[in-house]
Amino acid sequence: MTLRRIASNICRAKTAAGYSLIELVMFIVILGILGAALFSAFGIALQGSGDSYPNSDAAWLAQERMELILAQRRALGFAGFTAASFDPCTATPPSTQAVCAAIPAGYTVSAAFTGNWGGDANYKTIAVTVTGTGQAALATLVGNY
Repeated sequence: MTLRRIASNICRAKTAAGYSLIELVMFIVILGILGAALFSAFGIALQGSGDSYPNSDAAWLAQERMELILAQRRALGFAGFTAASFDPCTATPPSTQAVCAAIPAGYTVSAAFTGNWGGDANYKTIAVTVTGTGQAALATLVGNY
């Protein structure tokens, strides 16, 4: 091969490799348009997602009531844990614990008791439901152990 042929092959290889300035600018413009579309879509999704605080507060209230009920079960024992005495906030006399009296406005907390779960007297179910501004529900199975 002559020196001239080698030089022309090198020149052709340089012009064939790489991208032109126009291709690079077009790539950046397309990337910018896609990025703007993604930001817009995420912004719309966040606006439509709503406020999660009411449901979070409802879940907190349900958990608090369930903890009080389970503490009542530990205090009374399984035999004393009945439909009339399971919820310290509605039992007679009502509990003087602050959480029983401090339910925020817009929420209603209720608890349900079911004895003889599945026909077995050694198990009882408790369900706590919070409705109102936010909603939450918890259920548990209590055994005679």
